[in-house]
This record gives sequence, C-alpha cells and structure tokens, in this order.
Amino acid sequence: MKTVTIVIGEGFPLLSLSLVIEPLRVANRESLRPIFKWRILSADGHAPASSSARVLHVDGALDEGPTDAIILLASYSPDKMKSDQLLSWLRRRARTGCLMGCVDTGALLFAEAGLLKRRPAAAHHEAIVGFRELHGDAFFADRLFDLDGDRCSSAGGVVTMDMTLALIAHFEGPKLSKRVAEILNYYPRESSRAEGAFGVDWSIPRLDRRLAKAVDIMLNNIENPIPLKDIAEKIGLPEWKLRRLFLRHVAQSPQAYYLDLRLDRARNLLRNSHEKVGKIALMCGFAAPESLSRAYRSKYGVAPTSDRKL
Repeated sequence: MKTVTIVIGEGFPLLSLSLVIEPLRVANRESLRPIFKWRILSADGHAPASSSARVLHVDGALDEGPTDAIILLASYSPDKMKSDQLLSWLRRRARTGCLMGCVDTGALLFAEAGLLKRRPAAAHHEAIVGFRELHGDAFFADRLFDLDGDRCSSAGGVVTMDMTLALIAHFEGPKLSKRVAEILNYYPRESSRAEGAFGVDWSIPRLDRRLAKAVDIMLNNIENPIPLKDIAEKIGLPEWKLRRLFLRHVAQSPQAYYLDLRLDRARNLLRNSHEKVGKIALMCGFAAPESLSRAYRSKYGVAPTSDRKL
C-alpha cells in the first residue's frame, strides 16, 4: 500500500485537498482493495483553517514516518507557512527519494527548500511572474501540472486533479488512472511539456466521429446488444474498418469494448440500486445471471453479489 502524506497550513485550499484525496479514494474502490492510504499533517500538529475558514483536524505534526509521496498545500500567503522547521523537513524527506509534490504557492516553499533545481514546478499563470522575480526563471514553468521522476506539481485549481491522476498512474499504471477519471466524470489533460500548453481532450468524439457514433449505438443498445456487422452498417463502414478504428483509438476490439460497457452498467446498477442480480443481468444484455457472473468475475475479480457489498 502506498502512503501519501499531505501537508497543510493556515489558509490551505479545501478544493486542492479534495482533488488529492477523492481520486485516491476512488482508486481504492476501483481496485477492490486499499492501494493508497493518506494522512494529513500540519507543521505543529494544530488544526489549521482553510481559505474558506473551515477548520480541519489533522493526523499530527511533521514526522519522519515512512511515506511514498508528500504533497504540500500552502495558502495564498505561503510566507505564513514558511519556517526553518518546514524547509528542513522537506529537504530531509526529499533525500529519502519519495515523490515530492507541491500545489500552487507550495512551489515557492519548494524553491526556498532547494527542491526545484532539477525540475521546475508548475505555476499559476497569474502568479508566475511574481514567483520568477523572487527566485528566477529556472524554478517555475508555465504549465498546468507536471510529474517527472520524483517531483510533481500543480498550478492549482482543478488541474490538481490531473496531478493526482498522474500520481495514480505513476504508482499503479495509466489504466487505473483513466478509470478513476471516468468515474469522476473528468477528462484529464495530458501532462504538458511545452510551456503554456493546455493538453488534449481525449474524449471519444474528439478521437473520431465514426467511433463516437458506434459507441452511441452500443450505449443505446445495452439491454439488447446488436451484432457488430449491424453497427458497422449503421455508420457506413465495413466491419473490418470498424475493428481497426477501435483497435487504433481504444486498444480494444469492438466486442470487448461493448462488453465492458455492459459490465460497467451492471456494476453501476449493483452499487446504486436494489435490483436483483437476475434482473440486472437482463438489463445489461446477459441471457442469465450465470453469464453475467462469469464475465463479471473475469473483469473485476469478484462475483456480482460480492461487489454489491463493497
């Protein structure tokens, strides 16, 4: 299990905290086992107030306990959080080789601690000029988020979600990261290496309009799945071209993708309704509960009835 240590100070942003914790929670849920745990610390162990004046109780003060990642959430006035104790602690933790991350103004504290010499931190476009005046151009990059080696950063706001998704991919692989994004109805940006880049929308319609039409047909025919040749005919493509389209853009055959859509629907129904498994099987295009159970076990590793209890 990977431990993520989140360090907060007076005036920390609740939004950023949520955008770190929630994707980790969903990653645990989708993995059917706890793969991440997190703890929240403050410099002195006291409960700081957020930027919205909500006080948050923490798990303790800065310590030397084992951790796989550290994420620093500062405030609009990072000097209030700055101390020799915090900077020394950041340097010590960086020497252990754990992933070190900062959000928004946390980049200034990382710069003070000397942690940005190898890799600049993502900085908010409104603040980067001021940051560079304080510490120079080399420490801050006009990008939304970044993860490279043992450093990660976010320019703040909603792109902190992208940083956390990149963290999940770093530790557990891109498939889980993408699944977490889908669950949260979020379309992540690709990590931008060029300055000022806003990433790419990888949603299905942007990939290929014909692919989007095929997926729409599948989604509209979950209960009564239709043959691949009929889908190809409806969008005016030979069946072999439709196969190639799916393999190129989503790395799955159309049949496998269609099955995944049906199993996703079944999982949502299991977790969010009181319908019996037999009825859910029919609603998702399976002739019998046994057929659903076999496919479900193959994909998720548990029986439908067991997943309902998670």
